[in-house]
Amino acid sequence: MLSTKLINKITTFRQLHSQGGLLLNNVWDVMSVRLAEKAGATAIATTSAGVAWSMGYADGHTIPRKCVLQHAAAIVASTELPVSIDVENGLLSAGESMNDLAQDLLAAGVVGVNLEDTQDGSMLDLVSGAQRIQQLRDACKALDYPLFINARMDVLLRGGNKDADSLINRAQAYIAAGADGIFIPGLIDLALCQQVALGIDAPLNVMALSGAPSANEIFSTGVKRYSAGSFMAESAYSHVLAQMHIFQQTGYLQPAVSHLSYGEMNQMIGSLEIAD
Repeated sequence: MLSTKLINKITTFRQLHSQGGLLLNNVWDVMSVRLAEKAGATAIATTSAGVAWSMGYADGHTIPRKCVLQHAAAIVASTELPVSIDVENGLLSAGESMNDLAQDLLAAGVVGVNLEDTQDGSMLDLVSGAQRIQQLRDACKALDYPLFINARMDVLLRGGNKDADSLINRAQAYIAAGADGIFIPGLIDLALCQQVALGIDAPLNVMALSGAPSANEIFSTGVKRYSAGSFMAESAYSHVLAQMHIFQQTGYLQPAVSHLSYGEMNQMIGSLEIAD
């Protein structure tokens, strides 16, 4: 049975999509959640890459689902904001089904997922992609769990057809199967964003890339959600590597202008009130 708290979080998450302008700084651990909150986040979403790297796995369907969900539960417990997680292709082991995924998601208390349409490095055909979404939706319905399913379409990342009609056709099939939102990483062309946003019956989510249009420009096309993907995790680790090189070569510490002190970091974590 869903708690009132989880129901309220799911309602809030859906409202954030309806009103639009949702910016998501994707996180990978509890401290990055704290940083996202400090930056003004209204909801939390994970990056599968950042989560995998932080736990010693390569990104790309290699991390066990149980690890992902245990990690997600810790993130959910650390914040009052709604939390959506990236589950890649579902991360199912042999003999498991979407029923197993739905039960784990509910136990962790997440409000939504990104579910992609790839398997073993290849795009699923439209029918198979829709079936995957339908299976998760049916599993959630059996639990009376109104999970927000953000259907991730990887067609542009894999060199597929950039034709608006083709994208809209696949998106509408996923929506008919039970998707609440459509996520098309690689889609940053403003004219194409507008065509797709106007052509589908669900909120459109795209991912920021270096050199991409501003959030205001993206939102002006009808896109409702703009996410950072793995960029913040990449930036964090890049900064640490640079600092480690400096110390290894010189023995000196060179704090950045925006350096967070020990006390500030400790205070942010120390102020956490982990839910029961």
